[in-house]
Order: sequence, then structure tokens, then C-alpha cells
Amino acid sequence: MPGPLRSLVFVHTALRNELNDLANLAHAVARRENDIEVLKERFAWATYALHYHAAGEDAALFPAVEAKHPGVAMTFDDDHQTDDALVEEMKQLLEADNAQDKLDEIARLADQLADRASLHMDKEERLLVPFVEEHFSMEEQGAILGGMMQAFPPEFMLKGVPWIFSHLDETLRISYATALKGAMPDEPFAMHMSNVEKQLGPNEWAPIAAAIA
Repeated sequence: MPGPLRSLVFVHTALRNELNDLANLAHAVARRENDIEVLKERFAWATYALHYHAAGEDAALFPAVEAKHPGVAMTFDDDHQTDDALVEEMKQLLEADNAQDKLDEIARLADQLADRASLHMDKEERLLVPFVEEHFSMEEQGAILGGMMQAFPPEFMLKGVPWIFSHLDETLRISYATALKGAMPDEPFAMHMSNVEKQLGPNEWAPIAAAIA
């Protein structure tokens, strides 16, 4: 039956959208329709979010799977290393003195990162999450999710939770809010929901508020 790790869908949806937006922005900059400084700022946030998502999986999900079933998580970890290499290559180009001459290459790498990360997340949702749900108890799955969240620094959570909501449709927003309500103590949950309300505005916040009342 579906377990706590299904909440990865919310983060994956936000990351897919963010990385696609980054790639679209990179192409706009390459066409001289936007500024490279805007791209650098978007790149910094998108890859910061991608890094801590991967760090959570590396810290808790993959080791738990490897401990019970050696070899199963290896290909997923390899994907993270490939993403890290792409991010580093993009970073070097964006920080280079001749970055303006490398915009087409940066846009190509942004496309590649968005495509590879999306394939990796698809593979986790289709293969790894169902595997964990079959072979781990609900308590073990909850512990894995808790370990993943512990890898996120407080400053990431403060910005990251509203960011995730901003990339979800209304149905997923309500599902995510309900999942957080069941997983968090009342005080931090209320704090995060206040930040989400500020991010979304009153009209988009209203259905979420009604669902978690």
C-alpha cells in the first residue's frame, strides 16, 4: 500500500518544473532575451534545491535500501553523481570571464540536466518507491523519510516548503499540506503554512486552508 515515501512526488514535481524553467531561461539568455545575472541567480537556487534533495536520499534512503538489499540503490546513486558533474560544469561556465561566449553551451547543459534529473526521478517513482513499500514496514519508511528531512538545513526548509507549493497544482498542494500536517508538530507546521500563504496569496491559499482546518 502507498507509504510515506510517496511524498517524494511533491518534491520531484517542484524540481522538474524548476529545472525546466532554468533550461527555458538559459535559452532565453542565449537569445539575448534575458540577462545572465538572472540566470545565475536561478541556477543557484535550482541546484541548491537539487543538492539537498539528493543529499537527503544519499543520507537515508539509499543506505537503508542497500543495507537490506545490496546493489538495488547503486544505479540511483550513480545518477546523483552524473547530475553533480553537470551542475559543476554549468557552474564553471557561468563563473568564467567569457561566460557570455558560452551561452549556447550553458543552455545545452541546462537541457541535459533537466532531462537527466527528470528521468532519475521517474525511475525512483516507478521502481524504487514501490520496492521500498513492498520490502519495508510503514515504520521503517517513516524513519527513512525522517532521516531524509534531517539532511535539510533550516534555511532550506524555510524557503523550500513554499517553493514546493508554488510548483504544485491545487490537488497536489492539498495532498502535500495534509501530508505535512500528519508528519510535523503543530508549531513548525503552522510556521511553514504561514510562509506558504504569503507565497501563494489569499486566493490560491484558500483551498489549502479549508482542507487542513
